[in-house]
Amino acid sequence: MNYPEFVRVAPELGLDRLFDYRIPERLQGQVGLGQRLRVPWGRRSIMAYAVEFPAQPEVEKEKVRDIEEVAGERPLIPASLCQLARWMSDYYACDLGAALRTILPGPVRSHEGSGKTAWWIEPVAGRAELAAQVLKGARSQLKAWGHLQSTGGGWLTALVRETGIGTAVWRALVDRGLAERSEKRFVQAEEMAEEGWPDADKKPELGEEQTQAMAAWQEERKKEKGGRAILLEGVTGSGKTEIYLRAMEGVLAEGKNAIILVPEISLTPQTVARFRGRLVGQKIRLSVLHSGQSVAERRESWHEIREGRARVVIGARSALFAPLENLGLIVVDEEHDGGYKQAEAPRYHARDLAVVRGRIEGAPVILGSATPSLESGYNADREKYRRVRLTHRVDGAKLPKVHVVDLRKENKPSQGGPIILSADLSKALEDRRQKGEQSLVLLNRRGYAPSVQCPHCGHVEECEQCAVPMTYHRGEGRLRCHFCSAEKPSPHKCAECGSPVLKFTGAGTERLEEAVAAALPGVRWTRMDSDSMKARGAHGKALAAFREGRTEILLGTQMIAKGLHFPKVTCVGVVGVDGALNLPDFRASERVFQLLVQVAGRAGRGEIPGEVFVQTYTPFHPAIQFARHHDVNGFREQELEYRKAHGYPPYRRAILVSFSGPSEAQAKASAEHAVKRLREIWKEKVEVPDPGPAPIARVEGRFRFQIFLLVEKVGDVIGDLKREVLAPKWPTGLRVSVDVDAQDLL
Repeated sequence: MNYPEFVRVAPELGLDRLFDYRIPERLQGQVGLGQRLRVPWGRRSIMAYAVEFPAQPEVEKEKVRDIEEVAGERPLIPASLCQLARWMSDYYACDLGAALRTILPGPVRSHEGSGKTAWWIEPVAGRAELAAQVLKGARSQLKAWGHLQSTGGGWLTALVRETGIGTAVWRALVDRGLAERSEKRFVQAEEMAEEGWPDADKKPELGEEQTQAMAAWQEERKKEKGGRAILLEGVTGSGKTEIYLRAMEGVLAEGKNAIILVPEISLTPQTVARFRGRLVGQKIRLSVLHSGQSVAERRESWHEIREGRARVVIGARSALFAPLENLGLIVVDEEHDGGYKQAEAPRYHARDLAVVRGRIEGAPVILGSATPSLESGYNADREKYRRVRLTHRVDGAKLPKVHVVDLRKENKPSQGGPIILSADLSKALEDRRQKGEQSLVLLNRRGYAPSVQCPHCGHVEECEQCAVPMTYHRGEGRLRCHFCSAEKPSPHKCAECGSPVLKFTGAGTERLEEAVAAALPGVRWTRMDSDSMKARGAHGKALAAFREGRTEILLGTQMIAKGLHFPKVTCVGVVGVDGALNLPDFRASERVFQLLVQVAGRAGRGEIPGEVFVQTYTPFHPAIQFARHHDVNGFREQELEYRKAHGYPPYRRAILVSFSGPSEAQAKASAEHAVKRLREIWKEKVEVPDPGPAPIARVEGRFRFQIFLLVEKVGDVIGDLKREVLAPKWPTGLRVSVDVDAQDLL
């Protein structure tokens, strides 16, 4: 067999180019696409990935050096994910090595050969007659043999624990030729706080709209490359998850595998419990991938997937890169959510990459949401995606009634603080509590107060490194910056004028917690935000307590606003929504509308109708009024008119070019130089605005300037941006980034 002589590699050095090496005779046949290799680099060695096998190197053959070592027996990265990495590199303006490092997580790169091993026992096929002959009278061995036949095999330690049969019996089956023993990597299943979900193993009957949705999915998946992505636009509580479950069961029955993405770790326990419940008795393993896992868990889960022992993967953004082969389905739940966008290079969007991976592997993709992003809706309008609508809740449940509480008419607290719970919301929470029902209260700000201000001289305690006020965390008695994580003790007097009187401005979840306790004495509540949910398994435990009725009110940030299904929740309160409407971002209205519709959808999902209270100083804002009427189409039409008039996405693509450095003048001058070069190259083809300070002008001591580009096609400009913005050697300390399809403009 003729093996390739040369290999082209992407080094793990952040370089936007590839390098050629020779495969020595001793390693011929051991190098596959996606293989991790050790190669010489000057006087040292580095790790790199095999991405091509050129017939001839780009340099003279005499100058081509040999690779030194092949890491692992098989490529860690499947060929399809190598192709996806190339697409990421081309579209998101990152080097191929960075894309491959994103696909192959750090715990795997640094310990690709490690991991505990254990004995795996499985029955030998076609030995039933032999077993009947040789096991007569051997009760323990007969019992063990029967267990193996029903389960298909298992870890020796697990078999002993499940059956109570000692290891000697299992070894006897191996000695008699009835079972096989092999040493495999042992993967410890992640301990989930929620081990089950009520009726998770039951299959409800599909409604008419759900039946039509399944038919549309079946029709598309039979087409070439998995057909068009399905945009499953369903009101909250319309049974989208059941569609995901049925689609998963369909592909698993065909021997294919599935990836289910959720936007937040907080949704993982409930999602895992529901999907795991449906897989009970099918001998199909589900694996979890998310950033909340320990390094060892993440590494072991990854190897379990790569070795083919897990066929369903559930997780947040990075789970899209699970090394599943024979992929038959990708689901992106809450596809509109900003959590799918990676904040650091490579700045990919998991929703869009899911569609690309589906196309590469011929796997159908389902994008689900009650409030689809305008970009996905636009793709459906142009028939790039297939829109499927679910307009009614299952079992005839009604959407909740939404009350808009005008805080301008509310009596102000005697102590002069902010209005946290209006009279209407307080009464509703107490009424529902008295009836044995449950409530949610959303305030999308952490801490006790967003700022501390002196009422005498107006001084605000700001972060020394960032141009933002520091948030007061009362439980710790400290001020904390939510951008750089700097913190310091809470002051007892003003740093400017020395006044001992300080004012805590605004409200966060800690202050909401205090207000709920004061308004409803004796109430049992749980606060869910990134501060209170740091402990391992905290999300699952909090949701389990709420589901079981041990908690009456769940309050917190946006992590309680989406994806959760609790039939006893009949009241939802939304506090402090106005600040988000006033952010300097063209997507501000869309995000507030989506948040309101999503959190409102948590109410009334059972037999009892729900109600929602939105507290605001701007009651007639379109985002609030459209959310009040659950009018997704109305909001979408108005917002698209505004976007079209200004050329914003989805009509053009947004690219944010950012410069940051310790010197304000240097960062500004560098941005101005880039603008000058881009204007020279693009002439009148692309409008290049002057650079300006970022809305948050300084973060972690670095001054920030931005160039906000709107382009027709990313492919027309990305090469120039790589060459003129990312490639040049900028002054020492300056950082430059290109964010394609930018979501965060702050």
